[in-house]
Amino acid sequence: MAIITVTIGLPTGVRLLAANSERSAAAYAEAVIYATSRAALPVQLSVSCADPGVRNRLTTYLLDLQQECLRVPAPRRNASGALG
Repeated sequence: MAIITVTIGLPTGVRLLAANSERSAAAYAEAVIYATSRAALPVQLSVSCADPGVRNRLTTYLLDLQQECLRVPAPRRNASGALG
């Protein structure tokens, strides 16, 4: 069991996430990235883990996720600002 920490620099401050598995760390970090406005992406991030393979996979995945979020068209909003 590896302790994994992900530090994400957001416009509102730094978010520090800790997890015992690669999957959990990815899920927590995904939630933060998806909740971040497109205008703030890409955010700075750092992954710490004793296992370099986990660290590299997770870092690459989270950087790719941000790029994917930027490529997806922004949701259309009507005149009132509602989605649709």
